[in-house]
Amino acid sequence: MFISSREKNIIQILIEQKSGVTIDYLSERLNVSNRTIYREMSSLESSLAHFQIKLLREAEGYRLVGTKGMMEELKQQIYQSPEELTVQQRQSLLVIMLLREEQEIKMEALAYDLNVSVSTIQSDLQSIAEIFEAYQIEIVRKKAKGIKAIALETNRRLIISGLITSEINEYDFFQLFTKEGKIKKERFERSTNPFLRLLSAEDLERAYQVVRDFSNRYFEEVTDTQYQRLVILLSLSINRMRKGQYISNLMMDDEVRVGLREENLKIGKEVLMNLQITDSIEDFLSAEVFFFAIQIQGLSVHLQNEFADDYDMTLDYEVRQLIRLVSNDMGWNFYHDETLFRDLLVHLSAALNRAKAPMPESSNFLLDKIYDEYPELSFVVKQRLKEIFPKTHFLSNEVIYIVIHFASAYERNPYKEKLSVLVICSSGVGTAKILESRLRKYIPEITDVQISRISQLPQVKFDRYDLILSTVFLQGFKTEYKVVTPLLMEDEVKSIKLYVRQISSKRKNKKQPRKVEELFDQTEEDFKDFYEKISEANIVLDYFDIVKITDETELTAILKKICQQLEGTILTNPEQVEKKLEKRMQLAPIGLPETNMALFHSVDESVVKPYFAIYELDQPISIEAIDHKLIQMERILMMLGPDPLSETTQEILGGISSAIVENPVNTKLFNNGTKELIHGFLSQLFLERIKN
Repeated sequence: MFISSREKNIIQILIEQKSGVTIDYLSERLNVSNRTIYREMSSLESSLAHFQIKLLREAEGYRLVGTKGMMEELKQQIYQSPEELTVQQRQSLLVIMLLREEQEIKMEALAYDLNVSVSTIQSDLQSIAEIFEAYQIEIVRKKAKGIKAIALETNRRLIISGLITSEINEYDFFQLFTKEGKIKKERFERSTNPFLRLLSAEDLERAYQVVRDFSNRYFEEVTDTQYQRLVILLSLSINRMRKGQYISNLMMDDEVRVGLREENLKIGKEVLMNLQITDSIEDFLSAEVFFFAIQIQGLSVHLQNEFADDYDMTLDYEVRQLIRLVSNDMGWNFYHDETLFRDLLVHLSAALNRAKAPMPESSNFLLDKIYDEYPELSFVVKQRLKEIFPKTHFLSNEVIYIVIHFASAYERNPYKEKLSVLVICSSGVGTAKILESRLRKYIPEITDVQISRISQLPQVKFDRYDLILSTVFLQGFKTEYKVVTPLLMEDEVKSIKLYVRQISSKRKNKKQPRKVEELFDQTEEDFKDFYEKISEANIVLDYFDIVKITDETELTAILKKICQQLEGTILTNPEQVEKKLEKRMQLAPIGLPETNMALFHSVDESVVKPYFAIYELDQPISIEAIDHKLIQMERILMMLGPDPLSETTQEILGGISSAIVENPVNTKLFNNGTKELIHGFLSQLFLERIKN
């Protein structure tokens, strides 16, 4: 259990003065204010509870009450040498101490709490100036009073919770809670982590229970680190809101406000209400709700149907541009890796939200190793992100996580395997993918690789796996496992290969042949899937055409005309589809940069079959492109699908939209090509995708 320097001094005085001491006496002895002593006394009660010792307040002052044995145990604890803080930990604690207080703190008090000299505190203040500058935090010095931080409440919460999160191991964090979501108080009180001691056990439990209650509906896809960060942020927010320290003014530009999804605003309100700080959501300021909505939106973004009305076509285009540019720079074809595209789309959607309210990041050995392992790829990704997202500042750790997606695609190499492996990774599937790829590459006996977050472990049946690997140390984990790095070093590969050979040897004589019925079922399933894809692709090819539109200069009139022409063959309700197309056009730009075409797409229950065609205008129309520049549209690329959209149809239509912007040659073909050339291209495209 961690006991601060000041708490130790107070305990020593209380042990010496058995009859009790007053607040004034303690204040004078320790050279701090009465307010500071009151705060320390409140914190001290929870520390003493571990020793079954009570802190009684009587007329004569405060005194300790407990058995002789417990008093001796307390003495041993406070006289033990404290664990030395690293420079980074000390500076993080200094930042937190300044941001938690609204009043001035004397330099001597800071030095005393951190067990260093005043000159060291002054030096640390210079070292942490950069983080304060990044968050527009001002340090004010007042003679005889001390120093204090002037900061927005949002920045106080983000920095404090971010620093605490970075100093608490994910496994240790989740081990603090029971299956029912209750905090293990004895484990909490025994912790020697000074950062955990900054949180209230009661607030932490309430925050954890709220996030847990919402996790099945909203937070299934978040990583352990994100889950932990949200719980700690909520815990801190409970404490500050209870003290009346609300977010009263949230600086948000119009782009951020418009980008907030209604669903996330709704979740933000529900989360706040479930914290049970007040009886009514009306008691919360709108800024408080917006703040939590931004944090929730930055956690993770579910993959949307790319033909949905609110699908982010701009981000789709930007992600494909990123893949194309990185491919060109690296001389490696990432174009056709649909897994990479979808992973990047989800990650960047969340990353762009996180960048609107970034938390401070700490150094991460694993991420540093990834940079060392892929220096050229890391450099290329960083440069291209700056080029494609010039208004967004990605933190270095965020860039490396994006590198991980490319590295995973680079390492991907499928094999036919025989054994099953569970990978436990606190950073989520992104980091674990490199490990999965390397396992498949270097150990072809692997049957199946399943990835689990630490928070999912209670639901995992470990006896289903031949081997369990973890990227973090799991203290107290009872099942046999191996700790490895996602980069899977040479010695780790050798160790795993040796283990795999032992398992394979034991299983050779037990292997059962597959039943003929199973083989037949699989073959029949494959044929059905192949036939469905061929049939859908053939429908799109049969109806593909380049149609000229004449005597129309208004876009709404053109869309109406197109929908009316499709009535009976493709559409049963042209008016309904027309309205959807117009609405989609108003939501965001649809023009393709540096071309003369725009992509219109929609799904609707009145669409009877998948459809793709090009409509050529006799008079160009000026519209806004995805890069917010004006283009002269001469071609409308029309893509329609039934609602609900089958997986096969989405794959076929999605393949067309991705091929259009895959490279300049394809873009030029759709911008200027004839019906015969584009029809031939689509035929080849469908064949390649169906075969693969």
